[in-house]
Amino acid sequence: MPLALAAVLAGVLLPAGAATAGEPPAVVLHAAPDGGGSACSSRHPCSVEGAEDRVRHLLRSGRARDVVVELAGGTYRLDKPLEFGPDDSGRGTHRVTWTAAHGAHPVLSGALKVTHWTLRDKDKNIWETPLPKGLDTRQVYVDGKRAPISQVTPADLNLSFSAASGGYTTTPATWGQDLLDAVGSDALRRVEFVYTGGNGPWTQSRCRIESAQGSTLLMQQPCWGNVTKRPTFTQASGSLPSMKAGTAPTRIENGYPFLHPGQWYVDQERGVLDYIPAAGADIHSLDVEVPRLSTLVKGAGTLDAPVRNLTLSGLDFAYATWLEPSGPAGFADVQDNLRLTGDDPTRPQGTCTFGTPPGTCPFGALTRQPGNVQFTAAHNIVLRGNTFTHLGAAGLVLEHGSRDNTVEGNTFADISGNGIILGSTTDPHPSDVGADDREINSGNTLANNLIHHTGADYPSAAGITLFFTQHTQVTHNELRDLPYTGISAGVIQGHVDNAAHPENTTNINSGNIISHNLIHRYMQVLKDGGAVYVEGHQGQTVKAADGSVDRAASIAHGLTVAGNVAYDQGNVNFTWYDDAGAQWLKWTGNLEWGAKQAQGGCQTTGRLDYVGNVQSGLTGEFHCSPPVPVDTRIEGNRAIPSTPDAADLPADTVAQAGLTGRWQRLTTSTLPGVGYAHKATGGDVLVAGHGFGPGTRVDFDGVPAARITVLSNGVLHAEPPSATDPVRVTVTTHVGSVTAVLS
Repeated sequence: MPLALAAVLAGVLLPAGAATAGEPPAVVLHAAPDGGGSACSSRHPCSVEGAEDRVRHLLRSGRARDVVVELAGGTYRLDKPLEFGPDDSGRGTHRVTWTAAHGAHPVLSGALKVTHWTLRDKDKNIWETPLPKGLDTRQVYVDGKRAPISQVTPADLNLSFSAASGGYTTTPATWGQDLLDAVGSDALRRVEFVYTGGNGPWTQSRCRIESAQGSTLLMQQPCWGNVTKRPTFTQASGSLPSMKAGTAPTRIENGYPFLHPGQWYVDQERGVLDYIPAAGADIHSLDVEVPRLSTLVKGAGTLDAPVRNLTLSGLDFAYATWLEPSGPAGFADVQDNLRLTGDDPTRPQGTCTFGTPPGTCPFGALTRQPGNVQFTAAHNIVLRGNTFTHLGAAGLVLEHGSRDNTVEGNTFADISGNGIILGSTTDPHPSDVGADDREINSGNTLANNLIHHTGADYPSAAGITLFFTQHTQVTHNELRDLPYTGISAGVIQGHVDNAAHPENTTNINSGNIISHNLIHRYMQVLKDGGAVYVEGHQGQTVKAADGSVDRAASIAHGLTVAGNVAYDQGNVNFTWYDDAGAQWLKWTGNLEWGAKQAQGGCQTTGRLDYVGNVQSGLTGEFHCSPPVPVDTRIEGNRAIPSTPDAADLPADTVAQAGLTGRWQRLTTSTLPGVGYAHKATGGDVLVAGHGFGPGTRVDFDGVPAARITVLSNGVLHAEPPSATDPVRVTVTTHVGSVTAVLS
């Protein structure tokens, strides 16, 4: 055994990886799920809480050094969030690292594992298990998979709705009263209506019932008003519509009478979890996890004392919920999981002086979703090689003066909301710019992350969302299997700008880059989004000495979107989407195929370059005009067929998009997928999906391909056996196989 490794395993001092001669050695501490005490040695590991205390003691000693906490494998069931502040931060250039022990898989879990099932209803096979007093959740997981909450559709109940003040009348007229009589008033107030597309085809709002009397259902406020009576605003650039009164829910959730096999319900009055196992399942052999924490990790600094020099690596952040949508404000969706939560109709939320009536400032200051892992005023944080999964809010949020952080090589999967969020709609507030610019998010890197199956409960989520930020790089990520947009920048903030009035709202965006990302199987549920979606100012308007606009300097300091590859889209409007008020951005070297419209938008300000891209869809499709976007440069682009051959694709662009180096294992270690398989004119087949790598095998109707060329983890082409006209293609890797029908 190498001496360094032996030292780590012994729990003794170990030179830091970056240490130079004369620096103090690192301290290595050990934690385990069943750990205790304060020794934190390999033989006597402590708990994670004990490790936190030990780290703080070492840091308070005044001796600057690296500190490493190694977590043994297993599940750490947290009773409260793991919190990091200035006192938990590395001193000077030294770091505090929380990492998996070699070969270990530590899981930081916010869930309670439930057992002790008893049969509640034999005829319906409903089982129940006790829960701690007051425990509530919006998610339950069975054998590692998200289980649906109890639910029905209006069609299931032969139920229809008509508009009434504050809610509905129903047919049958007694439905609400019958439900009230069956479950009681408290349980009735937890019944939730879901409205897919209710506030625009890019939304899914949720409101709960307030009361039932006769044929009338009243809905909870302020959710109902925020969904059905949204403020209007002058000089609007694109609509943020109200839902029409009387709109029926697409789904009704969270009622005991709605239980079906595979579904669950928390009975708050009785303090139990009800569940109907799937056919053939043995309830006593199932692993049922009930999330009870809404935050797993909280890093909270201040502008004067940021949390800093902290590394989290090789950890699994799993099983957390988020209860705010269960409250009276519900989930009044606006876009990208932003929502209205205010309850003052005289000062509508986030409409500023543009609102009718005038509202709060700044414009677009809607409520952002929190993160189950969240950092505020964080500097030089590294999140590397972690897994964020089975989460009830956004996976990760970095906000308010978070600078020079690195999010690299992580997997975000099975998340209720957004994958990653940088900033918020008021961060920084325009009036604060220049007063204390330390609150600006700057210099952050999001690279080589695999993001898939986000938006599981709130499908308007983007995989990655950028609000206000400077000098941020979003590069070499793979985003797939998403209900809405892949990457969004500036959402909502452009909705009072266009070519006629381009400077109504400004922000601090500057020098951001979105490059070499692989985006596919996006827009799978909702409509009106894209692979990369942009709104509003992406940089400041730079003036020349004579007072005229310096176009070249403004573009150079704006947003650059380069070398990204997108295919296999769902309900996409534009692959590369310049929406309301978008200006000061450059699209270059991007590749898409299969979309009707490659680039364009609605009420775009303009002042953008779309140069040197390859696409099958239309470009320069600026709708909702006049006014026509100003000062746009669309040239030097190459059109390809919507069903291209391999020869049509720029090989370098394909090869460079997506995960790189060692992080390619994040996609090649999962079951491969095929979303596109097309027979070329010359006989070769182009296959696009994910998980391809060295050793990938391709068969046509069960016969091996004559030749295979893997262009990237997401694209390959293969030659069928001679003199054949195959119908199906099967791609096999070391993980497994997937078969698709050829087009």
